[in-house]
Amino acid sequence: MKALPRSTAPGTWSDRMETGAVVPRPGPVHGAYPLQDLPSRSRSPMLAWLQAWWVAAPHPTATRNQRFLRDVRLARKEWASMPALARAHALQTLRVSLGSKGLTEALSARCFGLLTLVVHEQLGFELHDVQLLAGWWMLGQRLAEMATGEGKTLTVLLTAATAAMAGIPVHVLTANDYLARRDAEQLEPIYTALGLRVAYVTASSTPAERKQAYLADVVHVTAKEVAFDHLRDRAARTVGDLDAMVLRGLCMAVVDEADSILIDEACTPLILARAADVREADQRYRLSLFLARKLQADVDYVCSADMQVRLTDAGQQQLDQLGDSLQGPWRWRRYRHEQVICALQALHVFRKDVHYLVRDEAIHIIDDTTGRLAVGRSWSRGLHQMIAIKEGVPPQPENETLTQTSYQSFFPRYLRLAGLSGTLYEDRAEMLRVYGLPTCKVPLRVPSRREMLGIRIVDMAAQKWALVVERARAQSMRGRPVLIGTDSVADSDAVSRALMLMGVPHQMLNARQDEALGQQEQSVVAQAGQAGRITVATHMAGRGTDVHLSDEAIANGGLHVINTNLNRSRRIDRQLIGRCARQGLPGSCETILSWEDHCWREWAGSGWLGLAARVVRAGLGGAPLRQWLCEQAQMEAEARSRRRRWNMLLTESLMARHLAMAGREDWA
Repeated sequence: MKALPRSTAPGTWSDRMETGAVVPRPGPVHGAYPLQDLPSRSRSPMLAWLQAWWVAAPHPTATRNQRFLRDVRLARKEWASMPALARAHALQTLRVSLGSKGLTEALSARCFGLLTLVVHEQLGFELHDVQLLAGWWMLGQRLAEMATGEGKTLTVLLTAATAAMAGIPVHVLTANDYLARRDAEQLEPIYTALGLRVAYVTASSTPAERKQAYLADVVHVTAKEVAFDHLRDRAARTVGDLDAMVLRGLCMAVVDEADSILIDEACTPLILARAADVREADQRYRLSLFLARKLQADVDYVCSADMQVRLTDAGQQQLDQLGDSLQGPWRWRRYRHEQVICALQALHVFRKDVHYLVRDEAIHIIDDTTGRLAVGRSWSRGLHQMIAIKEGVPPQPENETLTQTSYQSFFPRYLRLAGLSGTLYEDRAEMLRVYGLPTCKVPLRVPSRREMLGIRIVDMAAQKWALVVERARAQSMRGRPVLIGTDSVADSDAVSRALMLMGVPHQMLNARQDEALGQQEQSVVAQAGQAGRITVATHMAGRGTDVHLSDEAIANGGLHVINTNLNRSRRIDRQLIGRCARQGLPGSCETILSWEDHCWREWAGSGWLGLAARVVRAGLGGAPLRQWLCEQAQMEAEARSRRRRWNMLLTESLMARHLAMAGREDWA
């Protein structure tokens, strides 16, 4: 078969940022399926960061920002003074100029001026300077940290619509199917007024519907759906079925909640698979679990903080003795060890209502970032089937891999990439090193009035939930809405039980609410701002709906947030805290922990952090030392996660080079 032409964007990152650069789009220059080659990476994280910094787009200066805002205001006045026919003609002229000259500063300002006018005419909203700056920065292939409630949806519109007017097919990546559909439908009048077509793709979309949708100028879709559509295109190209391909290439992506997708889910394996022959698979799973149950914790095996299992020397000897009487591949030491390690993970690492739910006689993975069900996702190498057997449900058929990728290998393939989120700055070095994207911090439109009440740590989990209920009820009786953030379904159930025992009414929001009930989920979040209402939610980060406060709630002090878990990343805590005191409104937050929480047992219970924890637990140091301990524990966990992601990226790059040398194209 003759392969489709592969293409890369001309020059370096900085070359493509030059004013007047021609924008990449499908055509004779970039091929029928434009995408970018994976960048070569140094094995040293520091050297890779320096290489990316050298070619990255520079941060806009204050003078240049003010000049751009001035040009936008002037352009809006000019567009507003035009009669309808003159505006239509000027719009066509602008689109031709953008397509031929590129996303220059002057043309972008003129386009933004038109967009601010159209948004006001269609939706009645006025765009603020911070939104205009963030939208413009993203046009230059940057990431923007923009606080919750500052208007990210319309900021993404500015970037996506301007790029689409330049002839670039744009993918706007949202948190879930509901938001993809909602945003596309709500913003359709604006796109239509600009002569653009918008569409959306959800998990239920058929191949024909997907192919038609991707022909639109702007497509709202989740990262998972577009990544798997690319994998299916790759598989179709391999067998020569070009008619089955649905995408027009990877031209430009604007990623909402960029930190969640590009960092937290960076290592999530995206595997395109098909059912395989599993005649003896069930016997293999059950034998693996049988052998694993023969081993003793901390004697034969050790579970690490990063959810890995390691056999000790004693465990290896014990397993070798157990395997003496086995036949077939079980006589191979490496095969036997791999199967039993997987079984040990199923038995002792992955926990019900934390990592998965059991529903309708099936195992459903809980996304550890969003707290939602990861619909259609399954663990590989028999892990999913072993967990099913452990829980007493029928194991699903095993799959064989056709092709695979991860987000940190997929997104650098886009010719243009940008994104925004409320929490990016802590990981700005990794964003630059892996994706070549500098991060700009958008200033708040009005000063924050958030009151930080600090961290409290009690001895036992039962004491923690009692204190959480006490604090929530006290704030609720003052007429303030309360949002309680938990780390898992099990924790949200524990809070709910404690509230019910005290007769406190509340609402629940966790993975038990199926993705199909997305509209109900958004309704619960939207109502969380009513006076006196208590909402318990698992992983509020990236929910995609603002908590709107009633006038009574604002008068009583605004939203009060209670964080009940020390997350592995400070960003996730900031996402939850960012729900209160938005846009200059009042609000407060506090963190309530216990020494029985998993964070102290798993990743802050040994070494110098363990010593510091014992000092704090003894009542020494007070609030400053308590705050310092929590920050240091999170920083240690973040560093381990960064090293794991970097090592996985190097492994993927090495595999890609080997497959390329072997003449295979399915890795591309």
